[in-house]
Amino acid sequence: MTDDRKLAEFRRWVLTVLGLLSAEPERQVEYLRASGVGPDEVLLQFDDVLHVARARVADGSLSDEDYLLLQEVNGSINSASASPEDIWTDDAFKEAAAWKDVRAASRVAKSGLEESWSLKVGDFPGLL
Repeated sequence: MTDDRKLAEFRRWVLTVLGLLSAEPERQVEYLRASGVGPDEVLLQFDDVLHVARARVADGSLSDEDYLLLQEVNGSINSASASPEDIWTDDAFKEAAAWKDVRAASRVAKSGLEESWSLKVGDFPGLL
């Protein structure tokens, strides 16, 4: 696999995960049910993205500015995880302020990365 193709796959993966994080609550719950996973899986997927993103910053294939967008999402996720309210239920996906903050940060990051990478959702069929 060429470096360009690897980078394109990384970008697609990042936008897919951010798409799920920024999706409406009903879509998130639908994903969990269809996948047979718990609510924490949505956040664990982003954690995987963040680990790879750190390596990409180190090798120069991800800019510091783009990484900062991901760090903003990570901050909202950390706040949600530390929240005193129970965020690990279907109802919490719909009602918890912490999830609303994660969605908002994810939308900003996704939009910023699409702009930085000069991409649109249509560039990757099947993206959320």
